[in-house]
This record gives sequence, C-alpha cells and structure tokens, in this order.
Amino acid sequence: MLGETESVKSALNDLKDRTVSEIEPLQQYITGLYNAQRGSIYRQLLVLSGSRGWCQQLTELADLDLDNWLWVGEPAVGLLPASPLVVVSGKQAHQVLGQERQGVVFDSWSGFNPNAFGQVAGLLSAGGLFILVTPPLADWSAFDDPEYSSIAVEPYQSKDVGRRFIQHLCRIIRNDPDLVLLQEGIKPEPLDSPGYERSPQPVIEVPYRSRDQHRFVAACETLLSRAPAVAVVTADRGRGKSAALGILAARLMSRKPTDIIITAPSRSAVQSAIQILIELLSDQLVTEAKDCWSYGQSKVRFLLPDQLIQKHLTADLLLVDEAAAIPAPVLRQFLINKSVIFASTIHGYEGTGQGFAVRFLPFLKRTLPDTVFFRMKQPIRWAEGDPFESFTYTALLLDAEPESDTAIGTSSVSFQYRQLDRDLLAQQPELLRQLFGLLVLAHYKTTPGDLRILLDSPNLEVWGGFEIANNNEQLVATALLAREGPIEASLAQAIQAGTRRPTGHLIPQTLLAHAQIPEAACCAGIRVMRIAVMPNFQRRGIGTQMIAAIGRANSKLDWIGTSFGATTALCQFWEGQGMQIQRLGYRRDKVSGTHAAVMLKGISEQGFSLQQQANSRCRKELLQADEYRDLEPELRELLTR
Repeated sequence: MLGETESVKSALNDLKDRTVSEIEPLQQYITGLYNAQRGSIYRQLLVLSGSRGWCQQLTELADLDLDNWLWVGEPAVGLLPASPLVVVSGKQAHQVLGQERQGVVFDSWSGFNPNAFGQVAGLLSAGGLFILVTPPLADWSAFDDPEYSSIAVEPYQSKDVGRRFIQHLCRIIRNDPDLVLLQEGIKPEPLDSPGYERSPQPVIEVPYRSRDQHRFVAACETLLSRAPAVAVVTADRGRGKSAALGILAARLMSRKPTDIIITAPSRSAVQSAIQILIELLSDQLVTEAKDCWSYGQSKVRFLLPDQLIQKHLTADLLLVDEAAAIPAPVLRQFLINKSVIFASTIHGYEGTGQGFAVRFLPFLKRTLPDTVFFRMKQPIRWAEGDPFESFTYTALLLDAEPESDTAIGTSSVSFQYRQLDRDLLAQQPELLRQLFGLLVLAHYKTTPGDLRILLDSPNLEVWGGFEIANNNEQLVATALLAREGPIEASLAQAIQAGTRRPTGHLIPQTLLAHAQIPEAACCAGIRVMRIAVMPNFQRRGIGTQMIAAIGRANSKLDWIGTSFGATTALCQFWEGQGMQIQRLGYRRDKVSGTHAAVMLKGISEQGFSLQQQANSRCRKELLQADEYRDLEPELRELLTR
C-alpha cells in the first residue's frame, strides 16, 4: 500500500516537473515578445490557445510589469486573473472606455463578447501587448461559451446556439500573418528581431495628441469666431475626436462667455471629452449639478438627445458626439441651435457611421451648403497601419460595407428572395461582409454583437434579396427574422403577471404583459427584426416584395410582425404590408425620441383574431391614455383611423 502511494506521488511530481519544463520556456517567450514590442509604434496581438490549465499557467505573467494592464473576464467561470491586474467582465468593458493600457488579457474561457472585445481593443497603446486566451482552436467551437446563455431564447438552450461566429474567428486567427499564435503542444516559431518601426512620434503641443486634433480645434475656433456655423468631423475609432471636442469646449469657455451643450447616445460616449475639459479648466471649473459645469460666465452641460428634443433646449454651441448612433430625424432637429458640430465614428462598436453618411450628410449638403467637413485620420494611441487594428476590423467586420449599389444595368433583370443557409453564409466571407455591411448601412445601432446573433441565434432566419441578370446575382436587400411563440402555459402566466421576462419572444411577451391578451401565448409567428435595401434600389417595391416572399414561406404560422421606433413614414410602410398597430410604448427612447411600436398581421384565423383584439385595445388606449398626450398628431391620426 505504501509503495503504491509513493508511486503515485512520484508520478505526480514527474508530471509537475514535466509541466514546468514545458511552461517556463513559453513564459519566457511571452516576456521576450513583450520586451521586444516595447517602444514600437504598433501593437501586438498574442493568441494563447490550449487547455484551461495550460492557459491558466501561461497567464500568470510572473515576469511582466503589470501595473498598467487590464484583465477582461469572469473569474467565477473563466480563468483566475494575475493578482495585480484590474479586472472587468465583458459586460463592464464600457466602463473603462477612454483609458489607456499597456497590456490587456482577454479571457475567452469566460465567454467571447464581441462588443467587449471591440471596446477594450481600443484601450491598448503603441508598444502594448493584447493577449487573447482561447480554448484549443480545433475545439473552440465545441466549447460551451458562457455567452451562449444570452443568445439562446426560450425554449432553446446553450447547446442549440450555433458555432459559426467562433469558426469565423478561428479562420481569421489562423490566416493573420501579423499575430503571434502559441498553441499547446506545438513548438512556437523563434522570435524574430523587431520588424516594427520604432521611429519616435512627432512632438505635438499639449494637450493635443495628434496634428489632426490640433488642426481640427484651430479650424473650429476660427469658424465659430466668424458666424454661426455647422461642422462635421468623422473619424475611425481611436483618432481622438471626442477629446478634441473637449479641448475645443475648454478653449471657447476660457475666452468668452459661452453656453455649450454636449449630447451623445450615452454618458460614457463623451467621457473622454468631459474628462479633458475638466482637466484643462480645473482651476476655476465649478460643478453646479450633475453633468453641469460653469467656468466664470460660461457653462457646459451634458444632456441626452431626448432631453434636448422634449425640453426644446438650445445653446450657443451644440456638440454632438457619436452622431452615427443617433437617428437622422433627431439630428435634423438639433439644427435649431446657433452652431452645431457633429462628430461621428465611421467604423466602431458604438453603432455605424455609414447610415449617417448615406442619410444625414446629403441632407446637410443640400440644405446647408456652407457646412464644413473634417476627417481625422491619425490614431492617437498607435500608428497608422497598426496590424492589431486591422485584425479587429476583420474579425468583427467593423468596416463591413455592401457592394456598390449600382444596378447591373440590363433590361432582363429580375429579383429573387430566399432564406440563406447560415452554415454556407459563414463559409462565404465576402457575402457575409456584404450582408452585414448592408445592415450596418441601414440601422444606426448595428454592433459586432449583432454579427454573432446573426450567425448563431437558434431562432433566427437570414434572408437575402438578389438582383439577377446574365447569370450574375448581386445582394441588394436583406432581412433578419426571429421566430417567436408559442409560449408554455405556466411561463405565459408568469409573464402576464409580471414575474418573468425571459429572453426573446418580444411580440408575444408584449401582448401578454402589456395588452393582457392570454391568446398571444398560443400563437406562433415570425418577427421582422431588421430589413435593409440598398439606397439606389429603394422605392422600387423590393422591401414589399421581400416581406411578401417571407409571408408565403411562413404561411403555416399565425402571424408576421415587427417592432421599431414609431415614425409616420415607418408606420405607413408597415401598414402597406397589411400590419396593424398592436402596442405603442409609453416612454420615448432616450436616443431616437420615438415610442416603441409593435405591429402585426394575422396569417391564420387565430392570428387574425389576435391582430384584431390587440389593435382594438391599442387604438382605444391611443385616444384616451395620458401617456400619449404629446404624440405627434399625424402619427396618432394614422394609427387610430
């Protein structure tokens, strides 16, 4: 017995020694990579791919200076972070926006959150190391990612969620020549001597971080000194446009009495602008109230877009940050201010600048031809051509754009609408890029997380509309559909009582919880989440034809419906598809200023009965409820006629 115990101990010690002999050289490799990277004007991505234990040992990072590092993960479900690191979960990643880090560890054992990855990637400064920790690449798609629980909707479970997004990510990792990939059991390639440029960045006058920043602020000061003005600045993420707005505001407030309002879709979006403004004016800046500061006779306030619109507030200068994530109709209303500067991220996780460019900028050029346009190109934390930025764009499709929307140009053109096989779509990177780019173009809230939902959510369908000519086809439209209902009886009762609100099933849940219609639980339907048509193909009936094709393919369901921010134009479009209003939310969205609408068309007899019942109740409420007293008259008339 004693001999067996000694044998086990000997085997364990041998395993420990062997493990140490394998891990120590890799730890030294990581240290060497980090030291070689220091001083570079670029950033380095290192992917550690292996078993949980192997990854845990390598991320102890014992020989590195971790004072300015960040760990992104959930220690309760993933790896244990090295003790000196600041730790945030994927859901908390937005809280560190505006910071700079010399190193980031992103723990995919805690779940890969695409939005969080996009957010923290921008924190890494030149010469920094980003460590992406993953299960073995060959097995990653089989790993039960903790993020799957937020993608699966009733009655689906994590095991039902697709693995296509992770397969896409693995393909990008394997094909990227600039990242360093360390895989368990595979001897790494020797470290090359640093090939990255190490020339010093040009000296820029404080507080500016780039010449683009300096030029933009100086030009705006000159512009605003002459007369009321409208200007637009666009930039990719990491170019310092938000900080430039803060510098401009501080300089204007310190020179003469000025009333400034800053607005954005969220307070976190303008953190860097407010932070640098406070730093520059710290000697005499007074906090009068939450998000309201005075400097002598000057004042600056942060307000959400809906507060500006509903309270009809104006200022000498309105600074609109992340304008791409605000609907164009709201942006137009901002023009009542004396001067306005719109700042927009073109490619970023916050939302899309492409719809902003397609819908709002042409309006400005047409109605306000003196509008001045700026483009900031120089990154402030890394150099142009940064390979890690390129990886992030490719992996998350941040710069996805549809093909040119010029028609094929022949008389024998037809259009075809069909459901796309998502397994095939994931294997066609160019088509996926075009399709996601079309969604980005059409909807101001499209984020990297939507890419994963599009590929993996078990209750989703993806449709494409194609122009067909001469045996060629071009994607000109797309739609995302969510299957909803029926809902199990006990769960439906809990929803109706207000004690449960499970993920998904937006329309049945809305009719159960708010309209108190129990029959909504018994019906099965399909909700149009997004529909997008190329700008040059709009007003040709393509959207209507696609909805009709979707309806024909789902003729055995009870209903087809949708939910959106209610405007007169959108409600008219959906009424044209045979839908009626079922529910209008009481509160306006803080960004769009619109009420959330649910509209539905019955397909079966049961679905038609549901449509009539909910519509009758909603129309009565629209005429009587105090919550709708400020509803636009033309919208009220349309929905109640």
